[in-house]
Amino acid sequence: MQARHLALPRNWPLGLAALIVAAGILGVFGPWDMSENPIIRASTSLYTSIDSATASWPSAAGTLSDLVAEAGLFALAGMLALVLWWGRGDARTLAVGIAAGAGAVGSAIATLAVKSVVTEERPCTAIPGVHALSECPPLGDWSFPSNHSGIAAALATAVVLAGYAAGRVWLSVLAVLTALVVGLSRVVSGVHYPHDVAAGLVFGSCITLACAVALTPVTAMLVRRFVPLHGEPGPAHGREPVSS
Repeated sequence: MQARHLALPRNWPLGLAALIVAAGILGVFGPWDMSENPIIRASTSLYTSIDSATASWPSAAGTLSDLVAEAGLFALAGMLALVLWWGRGDARTLAVGIAAGAGAVGSAIATLAVKSVVTEERPCTAIPGVHALSECPPLGDWSFPSNHSGIAAALATAVVLAGYAAGRVWLSVLAVLTALVVGLSRVVSGVHYPHDVAAGLVFGSCITLACAVALTPVTAMLVRRFVPLHGEPGPAHGREPVSS
């Protein structure tokens, strides 16, 4: 396989654009006083409308929404593992998938870091009289951005990138839909504002994409060096890796 199919240096503008978008999301939602930001006011209004609509739901609905969020993350991780298994004989799929998977880990760490800086209070404690379906996290477990949504988007982006490389577009579509369901469940459960979820989805996806662009040339080199492809013996069997 030719090196031009492995390394993606020509895509550095895409990675840079992803970082700019991620920073823009933080700039729009992060440092503002919530009462002064019209988007956040609209998000709060939507949150209270959803809370009113779900106020009569049984308590089991909160448990179900929590299970949907957790199961969605496990499903997305499984999708990424599956597409890597399908692409185990293709250097490009493995390189992109491993880089994107590493990007998903980096995205989760970055999301936690942002939460510790912005320190937005959860809507279920900040807004008087709401009836959150799920138990509200304690003060100090901050709301912005939604960590579940960020991780879901990060994993979905990794599946999309690896799935595209492996020709499994249907799995990419399923991953995107799953990430959206995870995000929606966090609003329905009452533990996040809609803008928390939207920011988490965009931020998680952008950080993963940027990391994938940056790391794919490295993972491509490692795959070519250490992973036997299509039944070919690797370097340990005395055969040199494919030259650039």
